[in-house]
Amino acid sequence: MKKDLIGRARQGDLDAWEVLIREIYPHASKQAFCLLRDKDLAQDAVQNTMLKVFNNLSGLKDEVAFTGWWRRILTNEVYLLLRFSSRVMPGISPELLTTGELSVEDAVTLKLEMGQAIKRLPLEQQQILLDIDLRGLNLQEAAEEYNLPLGTVKSRLFRARARLQETLKDYRKKPKERLDMTLESSDIKDRICDYLEGTMEAAARNSFEQELSQNPAWQEEMKKQKDFLTFLHSLTGKITLSVAEIKDKVQAVIEKTEDYEEIVDATFFEQGKPTTMTSHIWFKKPDCYRTDGDSGVTGPITVIMKDGVMLSWLADKRQVSKLILSQEYRERGNFNFPDSLKAMVENKSSRILGTEYLQGRPVLHVQFSEKVPGLGEMNTHHWMDKETWMPIRTEYYNVKGELVNRREVRELRLNQGLPDSLFELDLPEGVTIEEENTQVLNLPQDIILTEAAERFDQVPYILEGQNYKIKHQWIEVKEGKGALLSMYFVLGEQNPLLIVTQGPVPHTNLPPNASQEPVELEFDGRKATGGLIKIDLAGVKYMLDWQDNGYYYSCGGQLEKDELLKIPGKLTRVLPRLSE
Repeated sequence: MKKDLIGRARQGDLDAWEVLIREIYPHASKQAFCLLRDKDLAQDAVQNTMLKVFNNLSGLKDEVAFTGWWRRILTNEVYLLLRFSSRVMPGISPELLTTGELSVEDAVTLKLEMGQAIKRLPLEQQQILLDIDLRGLNLQEAAEEYNLPLGTVKSRLFRARARLQETLKDYRKKPKERLDMTLESSDIKDRICDYLEGTMEAAARNSFEQELSQNPAWQEEMKKQKDFLTFLHSLTGKITLSVAEIKDKVQAVIEKTEDYEEIVDATFFEQGKPTTMTSHIWFKKPDCYRTDGDSGVTGPITVIMKDGVMLSWLADKRQVSKLILSQEYRERGNFNFPDSLKAMVENKSSRILGTEYLQGRPVLHVQFSEKVPGLGEMNTHHWMDKETWMPIRTEYYNVKGELVNRREVRELRLNQGLPDSLFELDLPEGVTIEEENTQVLNLPQDIILTEAAERFDQVPYILEGQNYKIKHQWIEVKEGKGALLSMYFVLGEQNPLLIVTQGPVPHTNLPPNASQEPVELEFDGRKATGGLIKIDLAGVKYMLDWQDNGYYYSCGGQLEKDELLKIPGKLTRVLPRLSE
């Protein structure tokens, strides 16, 4: 290892750090994996080692000893991971490590507190403690390995054990409170790491932020640590930015992204068999949007949104439809990624799994989990481009762990200077846009049945007798009038089994001018005539629509034709309870 490189790194040269870490990282990973035989644990050991190397290199007296020095740190990190779960640790009173009388939460917290206490020790004390109390060296062996007098080793071990034991005693007195310990100057770097990694509890975090605001030296150290943590994150995927930093970075990307172009595959899996629809999408600030695709039902379709108007062009049918976009739709439709993430995390827990590569592109992998009582949990995996933070792939799994939906961006291009002409609809001669009866397109709003009944002046029809999870939404079509959309989910499934719509005005969930098969059906105890459309796309096999007493109805979903035709006869009016 070149002395000048180590010297520059000791002086805070981040470029030197990057070269240095890239040189030792593969060797550290190989050594850790050989000892642990577990990829994740090995990465944890390497991560902790790199942080300690970064924080303590300035104290290394002999640069020639650098390789042996960092390898000893790594070895001790490995032993700490292997034996940290033990309830026996030489030099520490056994009763301080006993967790039998503690709650599960406090027992886990005790181990975390002990780990934090070990991490807060000065490095020279920490290494001696780990070598002797965890690794199993005797005093003489440790003295020879560190080339230290035997008395120095004894002194360091005594001070480390005394400090650790005192920490655990204080924790036993107040097990549910994080100790506000008086820190030596060598501990500030550990506090900064805890703060950046989000492992501080709320009270400790608030206290630290107050101290930080009054200490410029700490602020400078914070910047150095953040830069290094960000680099390690990109290298290993094990250290993540905080939620606030993620949001700030995404917002910064949105502000500097003027336009983008992407090719997207949307795939639906039914019993493992995929059906894919590919779309070509363009977006330009402030509100220009275009997508070209082929739905299979309508043939090639182009949708353009600009200046609050949406035009849909069906090339095969030579037909164009027009909708006015509501103000809320325009604001939410401006592809605000934080809003998208907020919607994904609703009623779910989330965690960042690390950095991966998709199609040669580094991406951040996030998992969202939703608990399903009595069945387990459903997971959604989301990959965001690390440079632009735009969504690259999203996969939805049911409670059985089966992949049911996937959206993947195959190509992504940013800031190409897209021309305005791209967002103009070039219609063939003889085709005109029909301006009469133009509807306003609004975003769906969650609603309860009692409120829907008030808006309808009649009780809505619902499907009873099944153990469904039901979500009701209101879609306003004309001012004061709209349709109720009810989605019926089988517990543990991501996609609705059935969607039923009803309202006093026509609604736009049916493919425009699609060929319909006339069918006879039963509804509310009466015979009726409806139209059946075969869809076979995105989890919808068929759609059925009919009218009754001035109201418009439709239903569709994953049901086969014969099952779907029975649904109108199963819909009943039930006075909703206030809780519905």
